[in-house]
Amino acid sequence: MIPPLFPLGPGAASGAGRRSFVRVLFAAVVSVIVLLGLAPGSAAGAPAAENTVVSSSPDNGGSIGMSPDAIIIVFAEELGATNSISVTCDGEPVTLAGGAEVVDDTTLEVEVGTPLPQGTCVASWAVTGTEDQPNGNGNITFIIENDTVTTEPPGEGDAVDDGTTVDASTPGAASTPDATTIPAPTVDAEGNPVATVAADPAVVDLSVAGSGNAAVWLGRLISTLGIATLFGSLLVITAAWPEGVEYLVTIKFLRAVWIVAMIGTLLYVAFASAAVTPDGGGGPFSPGTWADLLDAGWAGRLTLLRLVLLIASAWAAFRPDRAIDPTTQLVALGIPGLAAATLGISRTVGDLAALGVLMGVLHALAMSVWVGGVILLARVVLAGPGDEDLIHAVRGFGRISTPAIVVTIVTGLVQMFRLDGGELFQSGHGRVVVLKTVVVAVMIFVAFSARQFVAQRLNRAQQMSVGLSSRLRRAFGAEAAIGIVALVLSAWLLAFTPPNVDAVSRVDYAVEQTHTDVGGIIDVEVSFTDDTVGTVGMQVEVKAPLEGLTGLDVVLTAPDNPALVGYRQSIPITGPGFAVRDESVGFPLTVAGDWIVTVEANTTSGAVVSTPQIFQVRDADGAAVESVVTPPAVSIVEVPVTETPTTEA
Repeated sequence: MIPPLFPLGPGAASGAGRRSFVRVLFAAVVSVIVLLGLAPGSAAGAPAAENTVVSSSPDNGGSIGMSPDAIIIVFAEELGATNSISVTCDGEPVTLAGGAEVVDDTTLEVEVGTPLPQGTCVASWAVTGTEDQPNGNGNITFIIENDTVTTEPPGEGDAVDDGTTVDASTPGAASTPDATTIPAPTVDAEGNPVATVAADPAVVDLSVAGSGNAAVWLGRLISTLGIATLFGSLLVITAAWPEGVEYLVTIKFLRAVWIVAMIGTLLYVAFASAAVTPDGGGGPFSPGTWADLLDAGWAGRLTLLRLVLLIASAWAAFRPDRAIDPTTQLVALGIPGLAAATLGISRTVGDLAALGVLMGVLHALAMSVWVGGVILLARVVLAGPGDEDLIHAVRGFGRISTPAIVVTIVTGLVQMFRLDGGELFQSGHGRVVVLKTVVVAVMIFVAFSARQFVAQRLNRAQQMSVGLSSRLRRAFGAEAAIGIVALVLSAWLLAFTPPNVDAVSRVDYAVEQTHTDVGGIIDVEVSFTDDTVGTVGMQVEVKAPLEGLTGLDVVLTAPDNPALVGYRQSIPITGPGFAVRDESVGFPLTVAGDWIVTVEANTTSGAVVSTPQIFQVRDADGAAVESVVTPPAVSIVEVPVTETPTTEA
């Protein structure tokens, strides 16, 4: 039989004490329900930030071998009833099989129907919020490398082969099989087919995945509450109440807390693994799906590590005397402490990510000591009257919790400014942070009021009387209930993308150039992923002009070489924004030396050309090669558009 989560303490609790705790618990539950009802979009008139894309299939900026059967876009916030997705390929509109449908609260899907042609396709989306008000629009861009190969059913007398067809005009073509199409195998130089392997589903960084997914943050809430209570309780027992391991009720309490933490962590791992692979990959409770977390950034990897550390924490949870034994104390506290530290590593993206990880770890440890310790006091230490050891436990917790409160406040403020900046009231994440700040402020007031009472009444007390334990239990119980509400809000924050965190992973560029013309009309930043020979990706960001841009080209002039002259890349931007040519389909810079980069634009002031800049391409060994550049008058290779911009609001 599993012991109750909140068993009676060392002494017998009075009926009035039990009734007071029931009232406190009822108030906490009502508060949680009310807070859950304040979700963005549920309150009439509440300002809502525009929705953003968390992930998509096909990936934004990615390449696929053949036309997809459907286009799926996962958003950060819940969708309304009126939404749309339209597709153009190489500038030509494409007719889809039907309208866009909301698969779940945050996922929009549209069937493709007739296979999309080879080339660059843009899926433009527009969504509404829960009140059916406009809530954002944008697009995703992907490249289809090959046309889908179709076959007609064989007629009487037709030769039937092994069921494969190769498009001779497009070697290596491949398509997804359905009722009217079959895959065309890749062929080698001699025309012999080569086996291909289906690509694994795309994995999203857990730092930005699971937004709006109630199952993810609910599992995280239970996991966080259980692990924080376990570590905080063991630390308070070690530092202030070593006699506690002699009470059977303490052992039952710690075992029950570990079981709750394990259930919550299993749920969190399962649903987090499903969130990082929105395109498929197995059921959430499949261990094979859990392995996807290894590719979901450090937040995903540490989620699996948390599960491992929690399993190992049973060694101390089921034998808490190991936490006070000098020979085993370091391990007994270290394992749960590391598990608690992983609670703070949930946002590994955004500006100053390393500082965010450090602050998150310190915040999680301090919060565990504060909240976990106060729950132990309210549910075990002060469950009834007792001897002098209960007095020492309460005093000792006061000494430990005060610095923990200070660290919690400071690290929380740092994280708030890092993730939200000055947009606390302009985003869903910021508004929840403000609400959490108010709740924590109330908790701090209750905490210091309780510490003041302890300093006055327990200064000369020799034992814990019935009346004294009852009053302290009510005070610490209220503090614990408010702490649980704060944890609910912390878990809820992961359902939002902070203003200072991008919903997509950033690319590191080796070379960045700012291009302007003599008159200062254009301001364009051109970045390259590498400066050695080979395939190089490029990003173009337009900062000026703010309007009136009708054409934009980036021209790369090669060193003097008869085999290659240069490239001209058309950039589909008409205002501030950026476009990307992914490295997987980038420019084949096969010649080392000094390339010349210029930007040509058509504006309301006429055609302008930026001041040429040198892009030094090194050879395969990384050595610089001197070359003489002769800008050609003609023979520029036209590169098709590969990415639609994301314009700024």
